[in-house]
Amino acid sequence: MITNLFCIAIFASSYFAFQKPALTSRYLHHPYREMHLKQWERLLTSGFLHGSWNHLLINLFVLWQFGQFVENYFLVRFGETMGSFSYIFFLLSAIVVSNIGTLIKHRDNPGFRSLGASGVTSSMVLVYVLFNPWQMFIFPPVPAIVFAILYLGYSTWAAERNRDHIDHYGHLWGSLYGIVFIAITDPAVFRYFLDSLSDLPW
Repeated sequence: MITNLFCIAIFASSYFAFQKPALTSRYLHHPYREMHLKQWERLLTSGFLHGSWNHLLINLFVLWQFGQFVENYFLVRFGETMGSFSYIFFLLSAIVVSNIGTLIKHRDNPGFRSLGASGVTSSMVLVYVLFNPWQMFIFPPVPAIVFAILYLGYSTWAAERNRDHIDHYGHLWGSLYGIVFIAITDPAVFRYFLDSLSDLPW
């Protein structure tokens, strides 16, 4: 339910911003303005904005697909009330934390900007991997743990090269935050993860 409402909020805010580009400009992630003009709200609001329909719909599909699993984990682990609050906190904090890397790197670069829910989406995917390391992904057709290793490796490499317009630091920080958040809230997950790794599916 929370995942559905979160996706609806992202869709509605992105759609509204498509009609009013000035809103996108005002609320996207802009490290220079965040650091020098103290517009800290951008660290959160940028996660509700997207640059195109393809960008929006792909993020929403992945977020909805994996978010349902993560939401159910929080509800089962902490109960309905605490689980709901914990999951909402996780969603919102993942957006902020995924922007920290570029905030630090580009704090004096007035030309850098980014937007989108890719950071929180990456968090969701990595939490899913902790519980289902050998589950086959449809695309790419590899086990979840293999995808995670490739994704983290590529994000690190691409972030350092910085040759496209994708915020790879956001993907990397979002992914790592998902792992760290679960490690803090439920250390037993890592014992389960290690046991699952040793239980090869073939």
